[in-house]
Amino acid sequence: MRLVDQTPSVQILLWLLMVLFALGVVGGIISNALMLRRTKALSILSGEESLSWGERKGRQFSRANSFLIDSQFKRLRAAMFGSMGLSVTSFALIAIIDGLSR
Repeated sequence: MRLVDQTPSVQILLWLLMVLFALGVVGGIISNALMLRRTKALSILSGEESLSWGERKGRQFSRANSFLIDSQFKRLRAAMFGSMGLSVTSFALIAIIDGLSR
């Protein structure tokens, strides 16, 4: 894809889609970091030091799974899946527009 070879309207549309793709990726990274922080999926709690490595990781994983079920994470889930959808949709539109404009 060479933007120089495109018409100005296609260039503007592609730039807009690239910005939307970048916003979706950044939103996904931020929502993942918030999910890991709020579920305490990466931290070892006070009663878990004596457990084996596998048991600690299992408990951390089950805390992260609560993100998909608990109602307290409803807005964060919507933000995460919305940003993923924005990234995938904008990337697909970039590929389609680039393919059609050749």
